[in-house]
Amino acid sequence: MYSDSLINFDSIIQNSSEEETLEVLSRIAEYKPAFLIDSGIRENDIWARTEKLSSLLDTLDDENIKASLKKSLYFTAGIMPDSDSIENRFDAVENLENTIRDFKESDSEFANHLFAIGPCGIDHDWDSVEYEGRDHEYFDNSTIGDEKDLFALELTLGKKLNMPVIVHSRKGFKDTQDVLQTIKWNKGIIHGFAYTKSEIDFFLDLGWYISFSGTVTYGGKKNFFDMSDLVAYVPKDRILIESDSPYYAPVPLKNTLNTPENIKYVYEYVAAKRNIPMHKLCELVDNNLRKLID
Repeated sequence: MYSDSLINFDSIIQNSSEEETLEVLSRIAEYKPAFLIDSGIRENDIWARTEKLSSLLDTLDDENIKASLKKSLYFTAGIMPDSDSIENRFDAVENLENTIRDFKESDSEFANHLFAIGPCGIDHDWDSVEYEGRDHEYFDNSTIGDEKDLFALELTLGKKLNMPVIVHSRKGFKDTQDVLQTIKWNKGIIHGFAYTKSEIDFFLDLGWYISFSGTVTYGGKKNFFDMSDLVAYVPKDRILIESDSPYYAPVPLKNTLNTPENIKYVYEYVAAKRNIPMHKLCELVDNNLRKLID
């Protein structure tokens, strides 16, 4: 239960001691998740991310926990839009393609668990905790066009390699819409959904899965509209849930450092809004991730 469609393990590792990270991993294992999706932000960070997790897991004494986590861990590889990646987008995406091909052919124990491209997309949320210190003045009209170009290149790579894409879209729906309609590769996840019903209909009509994070529990709070209707609105064969840890801890832990085990609060919230048992929601999410990964 409690599969997680997006975790930033690298950020968790960087902000925690080895002992703390191992405790987090052990607590996650207690939930017996079928899928834990680890995401990166650079074209070649898949190597370091998988090596760090492999090393940490190998220090666990409990072989059952170790085996269970290694079985459930899956990975994405993508490029998030910042000034360097946008300016050097053609080289960056070429490097991403080479990295994906090399990793899949490597002797890494996770070589067969790299299943998607991303997160990638459009981000104009200048106050985002994920992009602290990001210089929004850099993003003039020309740069925003180049940002869309980077997104289009990654979507095109997804089409070329027949891989799902994890889309990150914050305060940039129109630009996201433009790219999706142009490239026409609509296989993957809109992660951390934070738009309204009209936008969700656009993504659903194209065939995207919709993933909700802890922000869905912030209804009525400043800067977050009430998404409870959307949680119930998404069809059962399109809904996913993510922790997006270490960001966006759900209520009742809002404004604290988020850890993956907090995803249970998101599941509880969504199950209540959909008026279904918890185990049923867990089955829906597992089945939807299985369709994407398999």
